[in-house]
Order: sequence, then C-alpha cells, then structure tokens
Amino acid sequence: MKKFTVCLLIGAMAASMLTGCGSNGGSSDSSDSKADSSSETMTIMMNGSDSDAFMEGYRKIVDGFNESNEYGVKVEIQNITNADYKTKLTTMMASDSEPDIIFTWPLGYLENFVNGDKVVSIQKYLDEDEDWKNSFNEGILDPLTYDGEVYAIPTQQSTAIMYYNKAIFDKYGLEVPTTYDEYVQICDTLKENGVTPVALASTADDAWLVSQYIQQLSDGIKGEDLFNSLKDGTGKWNDEGMVEAGKLFQEEVNKGYFEDGFTGVSREEAQLQFANGQTAMYFNGCWEISNLDKKENAAEAENISCFLMPAVNEEYAGVEVGSVDTSYAITKNCKNVDAAVALLKYMTNEESTSLLLYDYGRTPSTNFDIDNSKLTPLCADFINLLGDVKVQTPWFDRVDTDLGNEFNNTTIGIANGDDVQEAFDTLQSYAESKSK
Repeated sequence: MKKFTVCLLIGAMAASMLTGCGSNGGSSDSSDSKADSSSETMTIMMNGSDSDAFMEGYRKIVDGFNESNEYGVKVEIQNITNADYKTKLTTMMASDSEPDIIFTWPLGYLENFVNGDKVVSIQKYLDEDEDWKNSFNEGILDPLTYDGEVYAIPTQQSTAIMYYNKAIFDKYGLEVPTTYDEYVQICDTLKENGVTPVALASTADDAWLVSQYIQQLSDGIKGEDLFNSLKDGTGKWNDEGMVEAGKLFQEEVNKGYFEDGFTGVSREEAQLQFANGQTAMYFNGCWEISNLDKKENAAEAENISCFLMPAVNEEYAGVEVGSVDTSYAITKNCKNVDAAVALLKYMTNEESTSLLLYDYGRTPSTNFDIDNSKLTPLCADFINLLGDVKVQTPWFDRVDTDLGNEFNNTTIGIANGDDVQEAFDTLQSYAESKSK
C-alpha cells in the first residue's frame, strides 16, 4: 500500500486562463439509470462514447449513487462524443436547455460559463466539508477557481504520454528513450525494419492531438517559460522554440514516422492500429489506459507500456503536457443543487476513485491509500512515470479557446506541409489582431 499524493504540477497558472481540448473520443449519445415516475430526475452530461471503457466505470458510480442517495434523486447519464460535445453544450447553453450537471474543461472554457452566470459556485460546499476539500491533491482545484470560488470538481488528472509495444521493442533490441536523439534513433530503426513507428490521429476533429505533440516538443525545447509567456501574452507564437518544434515535427512526418495517411486517421483508428500491433508506439494521453490495458479491448494489451516523451533539451525533462481533467460543474438550471453536490462528493469518494483507478486506469484527483497489486500493469507503469513529471503545461486550447483552436488548426497545416515559419507568423498576426 502507498499513499497516492501526485500533485498537479501546473506552475503559476492564473484563474483567467482559457479552454479545453478533448481528451476522450466518442460515438453516440446514451443514458443510464432510468428514473421511475416517483423520483426526481437529474441529468449529467458526460464527454465520452459507448466504446470508451471508462464510461462503464462512471455508469457504475452513478448507479451506486442512485441506489444510495438520501435525496430520492435518480441521475440519468447523457454521454456525448468528444467531436460533438462542445457544439452540443454551446447550443444548449444558448437556448438555456443545459442539463443539471455538465462535463467541463477547466480554465477559460469553464470561465466562459462562470462569466455568463451559467454555473453554480461550489465553494461554500467545500468550505462546509473540510474533509472533502482536503481530499484533493494540492493545487488541483486551482484551474477550476475564479475570483476565489471553485466552480467545478475534477474526477481525475491527465498527462500526455507515449504508449509503446514492448514485444516490438524487444524484437529490434530497443529500449525506452531518455533523450530525443534516442527517440529519433528508435524511429529510424523501426522504419529500416519496415515497422511504422508511431500512430497519431490528426483529422480535423483530432487536431488537438497533433497540437499536443508539437506542444510537447516545445516543452522540451524551451520549457514552461515558453508556455507561460504564450499564456500571459508576453510571448509570441512564432517564438523560435515553437518554430523549432514545428520543424522537428514536420521532419518526422517527412521521414515517415507516422502511419500512412495519418492526416486522415481518427483517434479510434490510430488506437486500433496500435492495439493490434500495427505500429510500435501511439501518442495520446493517460485517459487511453482503460482502452489498452485489457485483452478484450486491445489485442496487444499484455505488451503495452508507456513512457514520457523525452525532451529535446535535457534540461527541460519532466515538463509535460497535462492538467486537471474530467471535471463536472453544476448549472444554474439545476433545481436541487444539494443533491448535485452530493453526486460530486460520491464521484470523488475513495470507493469511486478506487474503482476508476483500479478498473479503468483513471488517475485520481484525490489522495488515498492505493494497493499497487490492484493496478493493471499499464496503469502501474504510468503511475510510476508521474514521479518524473516536474511541471505540467495545459493544452493551449484550454488556455484560450479561440487562440488554442487556431493553434490546433495551424499544426494540422504543418502536418500537411505548410511552411512552419509562415504558419506561426500567421498565427502570431492573428493573436495580435485579437489583442487590439
């Protein structure tokens, strides 16, 4: 047994930072826990598809709450695919038809709803329950705090990682890279032997994954200082560090490090290629653990492990893309806020967080004693990596919705061959036009 005390290392992020990239794929809407006619019905909207293994865990938690809560409330789940989530919620917010509880990204995405008076402050409930407030990892509520008030509760934290197939690595005598040069050598060796090195999705809906890759490269080139300067507006998008990251990525594309036609490959397709052993690596995030750690979900599950993408400049090792994740806010449409808060407490109690960790690889947002023997090997490997994380830089589309999405689109252009310098010059010009 050991205490899970991994803190969210996010540097000096201000509460005014802006929006969220998707972290879960999806395919369809659904609902669970059908309420009987005598019960009050409450709806929670989640980001995920029926094919995402972790959704089963959240359904179990909601079912448990429905069976045990003292409010006579029956909660129904509506799960929306990541590709559709933002559009769906924006439409509902505009028509004042949003559900009682919503999945939200932190920082600026949630800030829009706070400023629009669309969500309820949870601060007084935290203050009234010190045990609940103190159960969260240090700093993890900060990206959900505005003017000293917490407006959403996180159920996990996330980090970008590289998954790899141990059997393929062993076959060609490869070891986990500790430097970027070693990573390049691995990719070259795999290419020489007819093996596709990396699966990476980069359709329009998955643009955030390409931007995540380039952001991770930039973290390893200039560290959190570059991120912080772009966050607070003192830096420039065409900074030499960002341009270098874009050029390195384009070099990798031109060398054929990614799957054929990768600019048209979706997250689900990229994941499947890796899960079936068609590529040696797969770049995504820790939220994919539950889709890769069991044989029923991934044919190569027993061979899958993970590592942190090595920094281009070793002095910036441990600066990783990541942040608080899978957070839920209560909307002003909710007629029973006490019951909604009770659900959020239930979702973050030790029983629920243990279920999400042990069975679905969801990294907890709270502190509790964990039993390492209950972790899947892949989840255990990931948790061991967290000790090497020094600071996390949230996805840029969580820092600023508009600029972040422009960054995503810029990286897709780079993946398709756009001149890197010109692409980031254009992005910087756009940023300057917004600040006037």
